[in-house]
Amino acid sequence: MKRVGFLFCLVFPFAAPAQTASAPSLPEQSFEQFWQTFRDHYAFFPLKQVDWDATYRAYRPLITAQTPPDSLVQVFGLMVAPLQDGHITISRGETILFKGESRRNTFKQTFKAVQPEFWRVATQQLRAAGFGPLKGLGPDFKGKQPLYVSRSGGIGYLHLTRNFADISGAIGTDAQEKKDQQRLEKLFSQALKQLSGCQVLLLDIRDDGGGHSGVELAGHFATERQLTSYKALRQPGGYDRFTAPQPVYVTPAAGPRFTGPVILLTSDQTASAAEDLTIALSTLPQVTHIGTATKGMLSDMYSVTLPNGLDVTLSHQRYTTPAGQLLEDVGVQPDVVIENTAAALAQGQDPVLQQALAMARQRAPR
Repeated sequence: MKRVGFLFCLVFPFAAPAQTASAPSLPEQSFEQFWQTFRDHYAFFPLKQVDWDATYRAYRPLITAQTPPDSLVQVFGLMVAPLQDGHITISRGETILFKGESRRNTFKQTFKAVQPEFWRVATQQLRAAGFGPLKGLGPDFKGKQPLYVSRSGGIGYLHLTRNFADISGAIGTDAQEKKDQQRLEKLFSQALKQLSGCQVLLLDIRDDGGGHSGVELAGHFATERQLTSYKALRQPGGYDRFTAPQPVYVTPAAGPRFTGPVILLTSDQTASAAEDLTIALSTLPQVTHIGTATKGMLSDMYSVTLPNGLDVTLSHQRYTTPAGQLLEDVGVQPDVVIENTAAALAQGQDPVLQQALAMARQRAPR
């Protein structure tokens, strides 16, 4: 192309120099990649009833070479907020600048400001039912260890607060996540060993916001390979274009296993990898699921770094039950629906745990 331009000037020496379009600025480049990444990989535009092409038309004119970084982040947030998706994040380094909120978040809204009181009441009810002090396992993160265990006779209680041991295993590199998977597996095995001899287990994941290893942890309760769900990955070329659904199986774990009756407690704060765990456990005949449906935020997080250095994540997978039901924004439905409320907490009651204890006593050998 350069040689063609040189010959043109020789033949037409008085021609004006060709006008070349200026390269897009850094804010404009970053906007374009942000929009295109969602266009090609986000899984739920039809479900969320968001017209992403119209979003482009509405917000692209706002971005110029002079758009400040903070203003660009604000525009990005306005673009994706209608998706109501907790797996959408915008961050710089370890600082999260925007995080979406999924549609199902009643538990979080109700108890966010009183979480310590909520779990104090739950602990009181366990102690009143004859359980010993809760023993924590693993490193502290935001005032919580990943696992707590206790027992009362033949009934065990295991509270899994998150699906990672250390925060680097949730937001770090692939190598850090793999190392953290091994660490979480070791902690979970230790917890089950401490509950050895129990005939019934309460598995409480009502505040488990996810991480990794959901299906792998479910293997500690499986006796045979079992189909749990299907997942398909969004593909470029159309908002409804996905890979063929890939089956997900739970298989018996190599470590300690508990194969007696399990009472699984969930809420709509139970999310992501904790939902993988819930889906897998719900296929096992010895598991009874109580509480409220999980959050419905199941996809892994697709990530991209924009030209301006911002890191962005989004949902790019579609999970369905073996029967084909889409689980996003719906969650995994419990066998027994019962809800924690602010009124019950004010009276010092945890109705979900109360019901779980009653069911466990019925299932415990006499």
